[in-house]
Amino acid sequence: MTRKINIAMHQLNYTTGAFEANFLKTKASIENALDADIHVLPECAVTNYPSDDYFLDAQYQAKAIEYCERYRELSATLGITIVVGTPLRGKTRSKKMCNGLVVYSKGVEVHSYMKTHLPNYDVFDDVRWFESRLEQVGADAEIRVLEFHLDGATAKIGFCICEDIWFADVIGELTELGAEIIVSINSSPYAIAKGNFRRAIFKERVSESGVPLVYVNQVGGNDELVWDGCSAVLDPDGVLYEIEMCKEGVEVVTLADSGKGFRNTVSKPTLVLNDQQERYLMACLGLHAYIEKNGFTGTLFGLSGGMDSSLVAAMTVDTFGEGRVNTAMMPSPYTSAGSNTRAARLAAGMGDGFVAEVWPITEEYEAAKAKFRKARGRDPSGLADENLQAQIRGNTLSMISNDAGGLLAMIGTSNKSEILCGYGTLYGDLRGAFNVLKDLYKSIDVFPIAEMRLEHAINPDPVFDRVWLQTFGRPLAKWTDDCRKAMREVIDEPPSAELKPGQKDTDSLPPYPRLDRVLWEIEDAKASQTDEQIAALLGEDVEFVSMVRAKRKRYEFKRFQSCPGVKIHRKSPTTKDRRMPLTNHFA
Repeated sequence: MTRKINIAMHQLNYTTGAFEANFLKTKASIENALDADIHVLPECAVTNYPSDDYFLDAQYQAKAIEYCERYRELSATLGITIVVGTPLRGKTRSKKMCNGLVVYSKGVEVHSYMKTHLPNYDVFDDVRWFESRLEQVGADAEIRVLEFHLDGATAKIGFCICEDIWFADVIGELTELGAEIIVSINSSPYAIAKGNFRRAIFKERVSESGVPLVYVNQVGGNDELVWDGCSAVLDPDGVLYEIEMCKEGVEVVTLADSGKGFRNTVSKPTLVLNDQQERYLMACLGLHAYIEKNGFTGTLFGLSGGMDSSLVAAMTVDTFGEGRVNTAMMPSPYTSAGSNTRAARLAAGMGDGFVAEVWPITEEYEAAKAKFRKARGRDPSGLADENLQAQIRGNTLSMISNDAGGLLAMIGTSNKSEILCGYGTLYGDLRGAFNVLKDLYKSIDVFPIAEMRLEHAINPDPVFDRVWLQTFGRPLAKWTDDCRKAMREVIDEPPSAELKPGQKDTDSLPPYPRLDRVLWEIEDAKASQTDEQIAALLGEDVEFVSMVRAKRKRYEFKRFQSCPGVKIHRKSPTTKDRRMPLTNHFA
C-alpha cells in the first residue's frame, strides 16, 4: 500500500495577544479540514508573532502556557494531530522563553521543538525576546524527528521554525536523523521581492535534503508589518503547491510515497501580480488590519486633489467601501481651483461616492497671522507661514475625529520620499493614526501605483479582481468616466503643497525620479554604500548624493514622531525597521 499523508496548511490572520480569538479562529479552520492527518499552524499561532516585549511579560508567558492546554484539549476532542506554534519555557531561571512548537496528537504531546536560529536584523528582535535551542540543556537541546503513524505505515517528520530554513544546518540534522518530510512553521513578513527569495531558499533546502518542504506562513497585518502567506509545499521533483497570497484559510495537500520518497500529488503554481498591484494590495492589507483590529469605524484624511491624497482615497474606498471613507477638503488662499474641483470629482466618482466636506481654513489662517503680527510686529517667516496652514488642517482633522468619538482613524498622506527628506509638517500633515503611504516612494511607487489603479478602472484585470475579493471580501470600486479623467489630471499635474503662490515640490526637493534613485540606494540597497559608490553607480555628482544623505539625516526627529505605517520595502521608515539616534553629530 502506498504511504500518503494529508497535511492541512492553516494560513491564518492572527492578532497579537488575542488568545481566545486566535484559538477560536484556529478551531474553526481545523473543523473545515477534519480529514487531514496533521494540521500545521503558523509560528507563534497562540500569541501571534511578533508580540514584541510582551514575549518578556510574565503574565503573557503564563497565558501562552495556559492556552497550549486548550490546543491539547482540542486535539483530544477532535481526535486529530496539531502542530502549534507557541512560546515555550526554556531555562528555568531565565526570564525569556523559547520560540517553539508543540505537536499534540489526540490529547497527547508527542513532540516539541525550539527555534535554533534567532533573527536579529531588520524588524526582528528574536535575540531580545527568546532563547535559542542551542542555549538549552538536556532533552530541550536535542533535535529529533517525529515518527508519525499512518494507516499501517509511518512517516518520519522533522520540524523547524522560520529562520531555521534560511540555513542548511537544521534541515541537515533532521534528514540525517531520517526525516522524510520537513515542516517549517513561519511568520515571515512581506517585503518587495521577498517571495521569490523565499522560493529560492526552498529549492536550496529541498535540493540539499532530498525531501519535501512544507512551509506554512501567516497572513494579514499587525501594526506596521504585513504577511503575504504564500504557504507552500515543494518536493525534490520541483513540484510546487502554493496557496495564493493574502488568502486566509486552510488548504490540504497530499504527499504520497512514489517509491523514491514523498512527493506532491497536485501542483498549484505561484499566482503572480505585477509589482504595482502587489504593493497596492499589501499596503491596503496593512491599512485594513490596523483599522479593523483597533476598532475604528471609518477613516478620515485631508483630500487636496494632489497625488498622495488621491491615491489614499482610492485605497480606502477599495479596502473599506465608500461608507467608511470621510475626507475634508481644506482650501487655503493658495489652493488652486483645479485642486478643489479634482478632489470633488474624485469623491463623487469612486464607487457610489464618499464624504468630502469642505472646511476652508482661510479665516483661521488669517486670524493666526494677525495674532503673530500683534505680538511680534511682523508677519511670520515663510516656513512658519507654510507650516501654519498644515497645522490648522491637522487641527481640523483632529477635531472631526474627536467629534466622532475617536472612531475615525486619521490616515496620513505623506509618502516615503517626503518622510525621508523631512518634507512634511509636524502636527500638520505628518499627524495621523496610520500612514498607508509611509513606505512608498513618490516616483518609484506612488505614481506607478496610481497609473495601475487608473488602468484597472479602464481595463480591469480579472486576476487582480479575484485576489482583491478573496482578501477583503469586497470588489475593487468602479470609477465613473469623470473620476477617471480627474485621476488622469492628478497624475499629470506637477506635485505641489500649495502653501504659497505658484509653489512646486521642486522648489524644495530635487525632481522625484532623481531624488528617489539616490534615496533607494541609501535606504533599500542590500549593501551599505558610501556617497562616492552611489554616485559612481548612478552617474550622479557626489555632492548631490551627499546633500540627499544630509537632508535625510537632518530630519530624523520628524520621522520619529510621524505616525506608523505599512512596511513594504526591504528597509522602511517605520519604528520597527529604523533605529537611528535623534541627536547625532556624525557627518
